[in-house]
Amino acid sequence: AQFLSYSYAQRSSKRPEDFGRGSSEGLIASETANNAVPAAAMVPLLALGIPGEALTAMMLSVFYVHNVVPGPQLFANQMDFVVALYIALLILNVLVLVFLIFATNSIINVVKIPNRFLGAIILTLSFVGVYSLRNSMTDCIIAALFGVIGFALKRLSLPVVPIILGMVLGGIMEVKLRAGMARVKEPIDFIDRPIAFILFMMIVGVLILHVRRVLAERREIKAEKFAHKHVSTNFGFYLNNRQTRIMHTRSKSVRRSHLRYSRRDK
Repeated sequence: AQFLSYSYAQRSSKRPEDFGRGSSEGLIASETANNAVPAAAMVPLLALGIPGEALTAMMLSVFYVHNVVPGPQLFANQMDFVVALYIALLILNVLVLVFLIFATNSIINVVKIPNRFLGAIILTLSFVGVYSLRNSMTDCIIAALFGVIGFALKRLSLPVVPIILGMVLGGIMEVKLRAGMARVKEPIDFIDRPIAFILFMMIVGVLILHVRRVLAERREIKAEKFAHKHVSTNFGFYLNNRQTRIMHTRSKSVRRSHLRYSRRDK
């Protein structure tokens, strides 16, 4: 949600070129969505095993590391875990509020740290966390490899979150798909119920709207390129005609002067 809010704020902003350079509009948009989503995203995460955003996707990976499988059986077999999780989140929000009330003035100084030092600290802590999981250098090498891939995606202006969600949910979706295919005779049986059909149509509608938006953006880009090329061609044509008229006028004046001097000589 924070990425969508950031993208929408960038598209609707009067100064989109400031985004990525500490724009207050981008910070407010992303942090507002970031604070609003996690509480609601916990519902599909725990009930269906479907993360609603990046934070719950990371939580899902942590759940599987500790052999906690989200889904309907979680509420039946491990209700104490669900209650403890929500109580911990409630206490965490209160502690964060109290901490920020007294520490905001000091935390602001973090933005004064140069990016090269801050990036080095974050990178070091990231590798420490990866290594402490299984005490394996192979995990650090894999993390570095995906860091390079993420840097390349950022340079190409490609989103990273869908790849993270695909890696986290890929194995889960494969297992669930096999279990679902074993229970049905034909693929149409997946949408034979009203709720399943409504969800399927909503997914199809979202995909169609996204494709239409992408095609519309491409048409706009082509139209802008054509208009720019057309304007440039007209401007070049105007300059060429202007130069031709100037040269023609000068040639006439030169011929007149030669004719006048020739008459004087005679």
